[in-house]
Amino acid sequence: MAIFIRFLLLTLPLVADVYANEESTSEAVKWLEAERSVLVHLATPDLYFLMLIRNVGEGNERDQIATQYPGAFIFNFTLTPDNRTLLLNDEPILPRAHPHIPAPLRAHQTGESATEFAHRIRTNFSGFPVMDLDYYIETPDTTTGTSIYNMKYNPRIRLDILRASIPSLPGYSTPLSSNTQNQIWVWLEDLSAHLPNTLYSSIPLRIGRVKVSRRWLDADSQGTTTYKTLKSLKTCYIWSWLCADIDNYPYYEYIYRQNFDQYGKKGSMRHFLTTRWGNLVGLMGFGQAIAWLVVCGSMVLSPVAYAMFRGVKNVVEVYRKRAQEVDEWLEEEEVEGLLNDDRYIEDFEELEKEEVAEGKGGEKTSVEESLPPPPPYIPMKTEKSSTS
Repeated sequence: MAIFIRFLLLTLPLVADVYANEESTSEAVKWLEAERSVLVHLATPDLYFLMLIRNVGEGNERDQIATQYPGAFIFNFTLTPDNRTLLLNDEPILPRAHPHIPAPLRAHQTGESATEFAHRIRTNFSGFPVMDLDYYIETPDTTTGTSIYNMKYNPRIRLDILRASIPSLPGYSTPLSSNTQNQIWVWLEDLSAHLPNTLYSSIPLRIGRVKVSRRWLDADSQGTTTYKTLKSLKTCYIWSWLCADIDNYPYYEYIYRQNFDQYGKKGSMRHFLTTRWGNLVGLMGFGQAIAWLVVCGSMVLSPVAYAMFRGVKNVVEVYRKRAQEVDEWLEEEEVEGLLNDDRYIEDFEELEKEEVAEGKGGEKTSVEESLPPPPPYIPMKTEKSSTS
């Protein structure tokens, strides 16, 4: 009995902690419209809530002061009226507006706990401070489509916030590396089955379930599976076209703002070319930029094309000359071969006649020599002569 009571005393705090965590995560989800729009409360243990104090003497400007209790971010997941695009704080994330440019993410910060958020009547957070967020996002490929083996489309999204910064304070940022921080899961479902080869981006969806849970721990790194610092990411080199995190769409999972701009991933070959093209269009206009590109391209490529033409022409001439030499050599060989064949035929006929003549004489002598001499004649004696 004492052992059982001791076991209960040891496990009760763990059970209470798990229950409290489940209760807080369930309270962190508030539906605005069933299957279409939902608010999510994501607590940030590493980031305190910033209070805004109005400066009376400086118009509407506000000072941001950190408090002594953790804050939280508010995220709004909403489907567009056609139910084909999922918006996160008014930014399309499934599918993305631009395949190679991740959506910039901003969120309002609140000092409310999950319980206070669950009992909150107003859903407008416009008066709360706004922060820029770096994040990890896991989304499926929307560039492919259904097949005869799978005509359903049930995508899943995972969102984890990596770092927060204040737009009005350049250079200020707070990494959110705590293992106790939560991440957001969103499950979507299609409204019906679809024919094969139907693009995923054209399929209407509904929000099936939303969950807030702890980050997954990584036993190898003693951290989590989703959190990575900016320095720990692989370096981007210009000979890489995208500098992608993964090989397939959506290519990028770790979205740090300073790594991206309106042209894509900084440092990649695609970013280099699109940046130069964008600057050219902004300076000259689209039509003039096209004309300038054609002229410059012809100037650059014409010597190359001429050199290639000359090279091909020289190769063809060498080939023709070699083929002509081979043909002439074959003709000479054929003529010499015919003459040699005629002489050979005449010599062969004479040799054949000689061999035939020699063969006839040889047959006679060989036949005579091969016959043995006849045996001597011996007369046979009669019986009478023998008796007498």
